[in-house]
Amino acid sequence: MRTPMTFVLALVLAATATAQGGLEMGKMWTFENPPLEYLKKEHKFDATQKWLNSLRLASLRLTGGCSASFVSPKGLIMTNHHCVRDNINTVQGKNDWIKNGFYATSMDKEVRLPGLTVQQLISTKNVTDAVNESILDEDSDAETAKKRKANRRKIEASAKVEHPDLVPQIITMHQGAVFQLYMYRNYSDVRLVCAPHLQTSHFGGDPDNFTYPRFGIDFSFCRAYGKNGKPADTSKFYFRWSKAGPKKGELAFVTGNPGSTGRLLTKGQMGYLRKAQYPMMVEQWTDELEIVKARAKKDPTYEKRVRTFLLQRENQQKAVTGYLNGLHNPSIQAAKDTAEAEFLRKVEANPKLKALYGKAWGELETINKRKTKLAPTLSFYVPSYSKELARAVLMVQATDQGTPPKARDQAAKQARKPIAQSPTADKLFAAHLKRAKNWLGSDDAYVQMLLGNQLPAAAVAATKNSVVAQDAMVDKLLDGGREALEKSSDPLIRAALMFTAERQKAAKEMGGLNTREGVQGSLVGRALFAVFGNKVSPDATFSLRLSDGIVKGFRYNGTIAPYRTTFYGLYARNAEFDNKYPFNLPKIWLDRKDKIDMTKGVNFVATNDIIGGNSGSPIVNKDLEVIGLIFDGNIEMLGNRFLYKDDVPRSVSVHSQAIIEAMSKIYDAHRIVDEIAAGSK
Repeated sequence: MRTPMTFVLALVLAATATAQGGLEMGKMWTFENPPLEYLKKEHKFDATQKWLNSLRLASLRLTGGCSASFVSPKGLIMTNHHCVRDNINTVQGKNDWIKNGFYATSMDKEVRLPGLTVQQLISTKNVTDAVNESILDEDSDAETAKKRKANRRKIEASAKVEHPDLVPQIITMHQGAVFQLYMYRNYSDVRLVCAPHLQTSHFGGDPDNFTYPRFGIDFSFCRAYGKNGKPADTSKFYFRWSKAGPKKGELAFVTGNPGSTGRLLTKGQMGYLRKAQYPMMVEQWTDELEIVKARAKKDPTYEKRVRTFLLQRENQQKAVTGYLNGLHNPSIQAAKDTAEAEFLRKVEANPKLKALYGKAWGELETINKRKTKLAPTLSFYVPSYSKELARAVLMVQATDQGTPPKARDQAAKQARKPIAQSPTADKLFAAHLKRAKNWLGSDDAYVQMLLGNQLPAAAVAATKNSVVAQDAMVDKLLDGGREALEKSSDPLIRAALMFTAERQKAAKEMGGLNTREGVQGSLVGRALFAVFGNKVSPDATFSLRLSDGIVKGFRYNGTIAPYRTTFYGLYARNAEFDNKYPFNLPKIWLDRKDKIDMTKGVNFVATNDIIGGNSGSPIVNKDLEVIGLIFDGNIEMLGNRFLYKDDVPRSVSVHSQAIIEAMSKIYDAHRIVDEIAAGSK
């Protein structure tokens, strides 16, 4: 049997290794292994188990990739406006609650948000041995992955039987070195209580995104209800509210569910992201934003429909661009090179570790070089936005005897449906063809069949003359089966036959590479754990983490960014841009300007370690009082995806004072302000 972990060796080496060892793995600590000694030494703070339990139980995970927290005894939930926009969009009907804001004046007017659930972490258990049960040294990568998958299912099924009221999830730590069973309590009846105007929460728009000083008041309140239809009783686990808010130099804690980081990625793995995955994503999203925005500007109805999509895509584009810039940043790359070399030196200095893990880095480099070559095929051998080409692919699937009958029938049914034309989709497909030529080359079969020597717009126009665009011909070809398709000379059908087969082969190979990468990556994780133990925090996995930090500004552009911004700055920025988008303010914010205490904080920065998924995270002081709400980071923070630094990178939060000012003086939400205040006494 393969030894899951050399625990004795880990303890010996971890005792002599430094906490970070130059790896800069960051401060996304898990609750099962809290950094008690570190907190005491670094901050002179004794974190008791009672304190940790209170922190954990008040913190929540939100479906859709965000975080949240309980802030009253009656199930009141605080999160970001941008975390619930899509949910609001599904229930607002003819109203425009996203743009104009929403406030339920009484509990019976709180609006249920279908599909939105919050999860509360109840317990954790190390199940590493159980996940690795029956895995042998001679097992292949595929067999190892298969056994782990089966073991995970068995563990989760058993946990469901033992705790039917909870939801189990096995969390992978250190790339597979450690497996934890997390048990969650689900709250599935979540209702909207209050949300500000879109322009208030998104003040500054895309230009101010990932910047600081910042003035976004990005918050919302929901409420969890029990099965009895009454507000959930959260009197034993919620955060009180700080009236003063954050203080300069204060110790602060963020709890939330950071999505993913790549601090344990090898140089080979980072090369794939730098050369293939990230550039292709950024290029596609740039084209999408340009084309969709152009139509939205001319069509108000369309703009309302795609508003949340555009905001999300702008954020994604800027975030991944920041990650890509980090991968090209010489200082970050130099630090990663040094860290990896030092890590390898420690592994190779010990014969046992070298034998167990030493080959993983070379294997990962080989795997990711091949992934880099496969990536363009998988990205572009697709119908993309073309409705005609998508129909041709469905016809190929419907006549593929290797496909299960039910799936063939479904594909045929979809293929026979009339095509709805979309000029926007046509423009997006033209952009896709242009990118395909750049990545695949002019001689590539896909490019030759669909583009050839034509301009992209002309190639798209030609697809309208395909037999695939004619409903009667589609029926005839489908009735003729695969033989009819293979005899067809239609360019779209020929292309669909070709690239469907080629993509299937590429996808199969990529799947095998990903499986190998997962196993080899877990060896790197095991090596890390063997050398450093729990003295380093694992990469983010969209599971609950604790991060410590200090409230403080930073130097930038030859000056100093203040630790907080105020309403003076918000209204000044609005005036300096003549109340023009994206620096305009809703009329009520201008009409009630004189009611606002201009000295109150709007946003603030701290050194807490965050990434995507931390949106909606509470930031609390050592007394577990809410001092703010995470909603962003500065642009320098994006490089922390691969290597944590706190010299300039900062988390950006909504100041607790800004939320109360908005609720009490703009939205007249005194019911909620009083609820928060009563719970904080």
